[in-house]
Amino acid sequence: MKRQYTAFTLIEILIVIAIIGILAAIGYPSYQQYVLKSHRADAQTMLLILANAQEHFLTDYGAYTTDLMALGLKQSDRYDYKINLTQNATAFELSAVAKGLQLADDECTTLSVNHIGQRNIHQNNATKCWL
Repeated sequence: MKRQYTAFTLIEILIVIAIIGILAAIGYPSYQQYVLKSHRADAQTMLLILANAQEHFLTDYGAYTTDLMALGLKQSDRYDYKINLTQNATAFELSAVAKGLQLADDECTTLSVNHIGQRNIHQNNATKCWL
């Protein structure tokens, strides 16, 4: 009496590995774009939080501040945050400049918002980066 073996052949295993490789090659770049967009959304949220904190600071002290720590900034390994004051500290522009791995998000390496809520006013893709 002969035994019957039920197992996968080498060709079947290679086909499965090839299919997994193709799916990974298609899916990984989309995943990377998703991660970049999620970090961009975090930076946008932080800019809006900082803008709100600037308004509170203005209410309390009569002028805006350049001290990011006083506004409650949480440091990021993907963006550098900056404050530019104008008009005797009565107007501001907050910006987030991509660094490190976030530089791969080449369409939106700089995000900004000013004291009246205008976003990326110095760039052509003003609304694209804030969608």
